[in-house]
Amino acid sequence: MPLIHVRAYAGRDLETKKKAADAMVKAACEAMGAPETSFTVIYEDIEKESWEEVVTKPVIEPLRDKMLIERGVAVK
Repeated sequence: MPLIHVRAYAGRDLETKKKAADAMVKAACEAMGAPETSFTVIYEDIEKESWEEVVTKPVIEPLRDKMLIERGVAVK
């Protein structure tokens, strides 16, 4: 079952997060050929000043070899 895990700067309201999650699931369904009901979406608010310690070092750096897009630019 596909998992979409979003970590983003804090500050968006719940309605915006749900709208983004719906759009991501719809796009992923089309690209992957999976039904919407198979997706799980997790959305985490991260304070901007914590980003480096909470996301970059423990998540991005160890998974850099699996990264497909970084800051809007294709990596591979």
